[in-house]
Amino acid sequence: MIENVTNIPLESLLGHVQDMLFSGYRFITATSVDNGDGTIDVLYHFDKELEMKHLRITVNKQDEIPSISGIYFGAVLVENEMKELFGLNIKNIVIDYGGHMLLSDEELDAPMSRQITIVNKDKGGEPQ
Repeated sequence: MIENVTNIPLESLLGHVQDMLFSGYRFITATSVDNGDGTIDVLYHFDKELEMKHLRITVNKQDEIPSISGIYFGAVLVENEMKELFGLNIKNIVIDYGGHMLLSDEELDAPMSRQITIVNKDKGGEPQ
C-alpha cells in the first residue's frame, strides 16, 4: 500500500503539481493502473528530503489529461509512455512522440491497457 496519497480531481491536477514544485518537491515519475472498469488511476510521485508524496487522479480512458511537463520537464518521457502503453489522452506534452516513442505502427494499441475479450458461448466459450 502506498502511503501519503492524495486523491485529487482531474481539474485540479496542474494546480496541485504547481504546489508541489513551489513546496520544493522533485518529480520522480508517474505510474498508471488500468482498473478494468473503464477507468485508469494515474499516480504522480514526488520526493522532498526522503519524504514521498503522491497525487492520484482517476480518469475515464477517453478523458483529456493535461501534461505536467510544462511544470516538470522530466515528465516528458513517462507521459509519452503512459499515452502509448495505456492509451491515455495526455494533451500538450512538451515533446510529444505521437504514440511512437516505444511502439511501431504494427504493434497493438495500448498494450498495457486491459483488452476486452468477447466470449461466444455458442462456440464452446472460446474468445473471438
